[in-house]
Amino acid sequence: MKMKHLPLLVLAVFALSACGGKSKNVVLLLPDPDGHVGVVDVRNQKGEQALTQAGTATRVAPGTAPTAPELLSAQEQEQLFGIAERALPSRPVKFVLYFENDGTKLTPESQALLPQVLATAKERASKDIAVVGHASRQGDEHFNIDLSRRRAEFVSRMLEKAGMVRADMEITSHGSANPLVVSTRKNEPQNRRVEITVR
Repeated sequence: MKMKHLPLLVLAVFALSACGGKSKNVVLLLPDPDGHVGVVDVRNQKGEQALTQAGTATRVAPGTAPTAPELLSAQEQEQLFGIAERALPSRPVKFVLYFENDGTKLTPESQALLPQVLATAKERASKDIAVVGHASRQGDEHFNIDLSRRRAEFVSRMLEKAGMVRADMEITSHGSANPLVVSTRKNEPQNRRVEITVR
């Protein structure tokens, strides 16, 4: 049995089950840690089957083509894959903090999110936290690159003062290169942000 993954982050879990005296492989498609669902192609000499929806599975017995995709019941999924799924790392938690125009002042709503960021990092005992600064398209790109860097540094300093370890944070910035919202407004508020991913 061959499998082709598109993209490589797609996760397939294998198990064996006895059915009618024949051993079967069961392939289950799960989303990657960021929630994205790719495609997994399961094939053997008798045929192939593509899985494209999270939670769908195909069964392959010797000498038969992979079955049509099916949603496994919660009970069967737990029976076949429960141990493997519990062994997977926790999915990352992402926070987006927004800024007032042209500076490093957080909006009040984003300021209020900081305790939740800290609680999540503490609960997970995380040693892998990404802090990524962004800017809108207002102003020239040299300014935007500098502003996005200052925003990322500002947030990382706030987190450090609250007890997080700087060595556990990866701090980067993108200027206006990766907008959250593609807009005709150069000063799109949702693009003035820092994204924090706690793994």
